[in-house]
Amino acid sequence: MTESYGNYRKGINMTQLTDEHFELHDKNKAEMYERKKFKFLEDRIAVLEKTLESHAKILARFQMTEGDSNA
Repeated sequence: MTESYGNYRKGINMTQLTDEHFELHDKNKAEMYERKKFKFLEDRIAVLEKTLESHAKILARFQMTEGDSNA
């Protein structure tokens, strides 16, 4: 927490900022954090999907060549 934000919370500044203001600010920060978490997880899932597809292709090629040598 920055010093000026802390001073506002303590009521030191002359500007009137209500508890509702800080609750809204905290709620917005929490929502932004949750969105970032979901975005990170979605990106990780996309990478894992691409990796699985790549491995499946490699496995299919390997199985095809293995089948040719057994014939």
